[in-house]
Amino acid sequence: MDFNEFLNEKYFQVVLPDTAINYKLSYQYGGTELVAMASSGKELDKEIEVDNRGEIWFALETAINKELKKRKQLFTVEQNHHYEGAGYGFYFNMDYLLKLLNK
Repeated sequence: MDFNEFLNEKYFQVVLPDTAINYKLSYQYGGTELVAMASSGKELDKEIEVDNRGEIWFALETAINKELKKRKQLFTVEQNHHYEGAGYGFYFNMDYLLKLLNK
C-alpha cells in the first residue's frame, strides 16, 4: 500500500487509554499540512469526552508517524500548534528526506 492509499483509507484509528477514535486524514494539494478530523459526530463526541486536546494531538502524531515508519516513508509529521481549522493540523517534516537527497 502506498501513501495515497494510506490517505484514502476509510478511517485512521487512534487508541487512547479509555477509548478509540476514528479519524479521516486529508491534505490540501500543494499544501504543507496533513489534517485529522473526527470521522463522524459519534467520534467527535468521544473526543469531547476525553477533554484533553494535547493528549489527542500527541496520540495522533505518534500513531501517524508509527504508520508512516511501517510504510517506509521518508518523512514524519509534527503538530502544528498554530493550526486554526477544525480537527488537528500537522506539518510534514522532510528533514530525513532532505539529508538523503543532499548526500
